[in-house]
Amino acid sequence: MRTIICDLTRDQLAATGVPFDEVVCREELLAARDCTGCFGCWVRTPGRCVLPDSLCDLPSLVARTDELWLFSANAFGGLSPLVKRALERSIGYLHPGFRVTGGALHHRLRSDRAPSLRVWLYGPSSETERACLGRIAEANATNLGATLGRVRFPGDWRDAGGEKDGPVVDPPAPPESRVSAPPRRVALVNASPRGDGSATAHLLGDLAEALGVYARMANMNAPELVDVPCPRAGAADAEELSGCDSVLLGYPLYVDAPPSGLVDLLVRWRDSVEPGTRVYALANMGFYEPEQILPSFLVIENFCAAAGARWMGGVAVGGGGMTLATEGTPRMGMLRRPVSEAIDRLIAAIRSGTGAGVDPVRPAVPRLVYRLAAEAQWRRMARESGANLDAAPWL
Repeated sequence: MRTIICDLTRDQLAATGVPFDEVVCREELLAARDCTGCFGCWVRTPGRCVLPDSLCDLPSLVARTDELWLFSANAFGGLSPLVKRALERSIGYLHPGFRVTGGALHHRLRSDRAPSLRVWLYGPSSETERACLGRIAEANATNLGATLGRVRFPGDWRDAGGEKDGPVVDPPAPPESRVSAPPRRVALVNASPRGDGSATAHLLGDLAEALGVYARMANMNAPELVDVPCPRAGAADAEELSGCDSVLLGYPLYVDAPPSGLVDLLVRWRDSVEPGTRVYALANMGFYEPEQILPSFLVIENFCAAAGARWMGGVAVGGGGMTLATEGTPRMGMLRRPVSEAIDRLIAAIRSGTGAGVDPVRPAVPRLVYRLAAEAQWRRMARESGANLDAAPWL
């Protein structure tokens, strides 16, 4: 069975002439909600999303699919907010427990099926954007237990489903910086679907508090900090970022890329970015290895190139599940020290207006310990909900 998930309308998809058995189009995606990060599809109704809309049975659809095709507009080398919304709502297809593949943690597969995955990213795209999507598509295939077919870059949506790539476009030349250092106004964007109760919120809060402390210790004025919540697509107005000479994007990795709400914000912010605005990232993920976050940094780097902003690097925190669990322990204690030191390095870069590089941080405990603790937590949450983690509607 071939399933197409796309941000095209049904009429546009029909115009491509591509045959399919099942389809999720723009109409269904616009009518559905973004993933809220509740993990109810794992611990409350395993294999089925708890949000009662057109995407609630998407995990079952993916489980029945032999060929999964994605048609998406280019969003800085990543999938568009709408296609990303669908992938995030389909995670109930996977089991919350872990497996080790390619030397890294990934979620267990609920079945032995191995669907094929193909991706068409239509619209103008540069070499760096194409390389970025290639890495994200490979990560998607690994996590889905799928075999990855060719990734194509048609210049127009009408060629989606075909074998023709459009011409490569050159990225814009980097702008001359119009931003003075040190920064005066810094936006802290919380792009976690879980909002204030998230690991992202904790990490941003820790950074804000420590930044103020270090400024007082140095007898210097701290920059003004502006909190910008962005938990859902369309929830944050790009105008909230105006007047900020530096922006810190905080987010959890969702399906191997920034969450759909953040991608939506970047798409809307692109045309109003003040040239030279410095953009940093502070990302986390549930898997142990922070290196899995790095392709998402490429999306932000490509956004900066397209918008005339300056990509300044960031911190990638692996084992994000430990963040809230260790919240009450000493900031420089054994369990929090690696992350705290990385945040301090990021603070130093932000305060001086310099690049932070790419700083991956692993948890302070061995991978096996982290895995056992995380899986025990999933089982406990399922028991409290009266759910069976190993159940799913299609099994």
